Amino acid sequence: MNMKEIAQLAGVTAATVSNAINGTGNVSEKKRKEIMEIIEKEGYSPNRFAKSLRTKESNTIGIMVEDITAFQTPRIINGINNYVEKRGYAVILNNMSLLEKTGNHYSELSSYQSAISKSIKLFNKTQIDGLVYVAMHDRDVMELIPKLSIPIVLVYCYDTSKKNYYVTYDNMDVIADVAEYLVKHGHEKIGVIKGAEDSLPSQKRLRSFITQLEKAGKELKEEYIFPGAWEFGDGVKAYERFKQLEEKPTAIFAMNDLMATGFMDAALNDGVRIPEDVSVIGFDNRQECRFTRPRLTTVDIPLEKMGEKAGQVLLDLISGKTPENRKVILPCEFLEKNSVI
Repeated sequence: MNMKEIAQLAGVTAATVSNAINGTGNVSEKKRKEIMEIIEKEGYSPNRFAKSLRTKESNTIGIMVEDITAFQTPRIINGINNYVEKRGYAVILNNMSLLEKTGNHYSELSSYQSAISKSIKLFNKTQIDGLVYVAMHDRDVMELIPKLSIPIVLVYCYDTSKKNYYVTYDNMDVIADVAEYLVKHGHEKIGVIKGAEDSLPSQKRLRSFITQLEKAGKELKEEYIFPGAWEFGDGVKAYERFKQLEEKPTAIFAMNDLMATGFMDAALNDGVRIPEDVSVIGFDNRQECRFTRPRLTTVDIPLEKMGEKAGQVLLDLISGKTPENRKVILPCEFLEKNSVI
């Protein structure tokens, strides 16, 4: 099956089929969808290499991920794919598996800097038009990214050197919303389960949370700040410390859902009622939130939208357009469920 035969089936010219595949020309969305459905059904695959020799473009992008098992990575990849494939681009994926090597010890990521840089340079030599770099932890990767001959967009991380375009999420305003929500629900004694000590998002969230409480005339007591490192077991440990307190918080904000569910599980097993005895809020909107009883109030990070936006920025750069902003910060959504009264 060739392009001419696809055109005959769709009742259009071969040029229209080419435009539909490449996202060029004036092809209606209805007709483009019809053509793409025929292509998928017939198993047609354009010769991208031959095209790249003619146009010096491969219509292929690379997605380089620090770790595909990190909770946010699949949703970000899905968003990128959804955007670029609709515009006729193929994707090459590379997984560095850094989570297995470093765990939640994010300071150790710097020890893999040379390996990451080498991998990016190798990707730069492949037949791709641009690259999306997906981090497993929200941090500055300024020193990580070498100068490339192709456009690159960073996701779930940022670059303070202002060399690279990046897409990330709001890590401050939504935390203020969480604190305000608990105060409006009448909570005077509020506790926090922190993330890892070397995590900048953890530090930002704590700072924003304390600031909002102070604006409301409330104080976050030192004994109400529980250590954590993003894992389920940290929530369990936080509950053990919580139960030892003579004067206990009436609400707990855990900086991710795993710690929130760990706290809830330990509390419920100990006969503590949620939210009647203690209210709980998480962050991330992971799949685990679907199975908690009661359903966990949490914060949703717009991961698919981040991927889509990264795809859009990258294709704009590939086509020679200059995006409006070098940094894109998307808002999170507060999801009110049943774990707070």
